[in-house]
Amino acid sequence: MSIATPSRLDHVQALRGLAAMLVLLAHLALIERRSLADPFLPVSMEWGMMGVDLFFVISGFIMVFVTRDWRGGGGGVPEFLFARATRIYPLYWVVTAALLLVWVVRPDLVFSSSPNDPQWLNTLLLVPSAAYPLLEVGWTLVYEMMFYVLFALILFLPAKVRPAGLAVWAAAVIVGHVGGWQAAGALAFHLFSPLTLEFLAGTAVALIYLRMRGNRTVAFALVLAGLAGLAVWFFIGGAFQDQGARVLRLTLPACALLLGAAWLDRHGATAPAFAVRLGDWSYSLYLTHLLSLVLVEKLWGLAGLEGLPAPVFLIVAVGTALVIAALTYRLIEKPLIDRARGARKRLFP
Repeated sequence: MSIATPSRLDHVQALRGLAAMLVLLAHLALIERRSLADPFLPVSMEWGMMGVDLFFVISGFIMVFVTRDWRGGGGGVPEFLFARATRIYPLYWVVTAALLLVWVVRPDLVFSSSPNDPQWLNTLLLVPSAAYPLLEVGWTLVYEMMFYVLFALILFLPAKVRPAGLAVWAAAVIVGHVGGWQAAGALAFHLFSPLTLEFLAGTAVALIYLRMRGNRTVAFALVLAGLAGLAVWFFIGGAFQDQGARVLRLTLPACALLLGAAWLDRHGATAPAFAVRLGDWSYSLYLTHLLSLVLVEKLWGLAGLEGLPAPVFLIVAVGTALVIAALTYRLIEKPLIDRARGARKRLFP
């Protein structure tokens, strides 16, 4: 039986905003500890980087959702890749160009946490590399672009066979990771990274969503369970940088949260307007927040405001990051999206 799906997933969009805010707070905690004598955010705020894991799961979900009616054979693959490339690259290149101007004068402001210079091919094209791109958060976009390219290959399969193709892909990642194949180089490191399983888990959530109707009660329960499952790691802590352990801990609650949010959208629940707006800003916020936070940090020191309470610094830093993200979205990202949509309609009528 066919199950109706909404055209817009506001609760899922709000999760993008949550993910971006978690990453912002994780980076803000690091900046706060190096700038203030009495930091406010706990060390466990490092787990705010779980926002990246949430982004990955959402990405896998969205790719299945937007291609749910596409037939096999690869006829839609060029349009799919064009849509993905024009969504990721233009704003990323704009922010990278701005960072490049700063990096030429003060490299410590934008690339201070890496011992090596940025890898320029990786910076331009987001291809797997052993070094970070100039915009350090771009390392996650390398995984995004790799997932899009490999998912495009799945689209060549008939629709009924794609779930099996995704399962084989997940099995290959697990075998490669357990077998130590990641050590074969930068490409293999990314191909067989456990982080790839988060995208594939998101595709599984989408398949469940498209086949099961759910209800509001179950949806709310999943959202609460997912939030609780993610929040527990702020108290337990542990080694966040271990990719395998990170994926084992975070994927299931992220999937529960995502499925619950999607079912809330299906059953007409209204998402908070600001949360949805924050989701709209999420890509701009993700790309610009580090520069915004460093800017506030430097100006804070120049103004001699270190003696003010840490919460004041946090409010100013978060507020500045949100304002810059909102302006970036309205003045740059949204016009780029509109132009890309126009080009897509002309190229793929």
